[in-house]
Amino acid sequence: MTVIYIDSLALLNFIVNYLLLLATARVGGMGFRRPRLAAAALFGAGYAVAVWMPGLAFLSGLFWKALSCAAMTFIAFGGARIPRLIRLCLLFAAASFLLGGVVLALGMIAGAPSSGGIPYMPVDFKTLFLTAGLSYAALTLAFKHMGRHGAREITEVRAAWETRQVRVRALLDSGHTLTDPISGAEVLILDASAALTLLPPRAAALLDPPLLRDPAGVMELMGTLGFGTRFRLVPFRAVGVDCGFLLAFRPDRVSVRGKDRAGCLIGISPTPLAEGIDALASTL
Repeated sequence: MTVIYIDSLALLNFIVNYLLLLATARVGGMGFRRPRLAAAALFGAGYAVAVWMPGLAFLSGLFWKALSCAAMTFIAFGGARIPRLIRLCLLFAAASFLLGGVVLALGMIAGAPSSGGIPYMPVDFKTLFLTAGLSYAALTLAFKHMGRHGAREITEVRAAWETRQVRVRALLDSGHTLTDPISGAEVLILDASAALTLLPPRAAALLDPPLLRDPAGVMELMGTLGFGTRFRLVPFRAVGVDCGFLLAFRPDRVSVRGKDRAGCLIGISPTPLAEGIDALASTL
């Protein structure tokens, strides 16, 4: 008779599901929120536990597995459009098959029981976390050439200039590497509309879109208003732009995910960023 410890089963599947979803986000170049990944992983853990319950073994069927995969993908990345959700779901399924082979092999070696292909390994926490870590490493190694983007995450960024403060929704992207060539400081990109609420009124008045297309001219005007020491021009390259300049300024404070980023500059984007995003920062 096999004795199943529900807490160990749930914990193992929660950790593995979370790592699978994290790998899916990285490979798919998808921005993500950790609480949503955790919620999806918790759903998957609940499904794994349900399969072992008396009278619920039918949930191990292919249809229910596919439905669980789709539900987890929707919980984790529900803000994406349907074509991208389908792609993420397929990536998640592929990662699950790969990891399933690893876990199944470990289960066979350990002689662990299984139900509907979902193994249960009564192991200690040290082995548990080691297995999860090795599985994530295998996923990252297997899919590292598939992703077109680096790790991306949606989070909160706060900035302050004297008594003015702004709190915006930002995309952290490991592919964002813009820095000031003189000081080497990181440059966070901020939407012009958000910068309007942060800068002093006299400076904010110069942030009209037509003026921002001439950052050198705005820089000169900032100097006449007494803000010359706070502003500078940062060279950048982008798709369709071999070499351009971005108007940037030094705020009093910038924090990302609640952690201060000393010396960080803020570059003002002359065009709107992605829908629902007001800032772009590096993951560091």
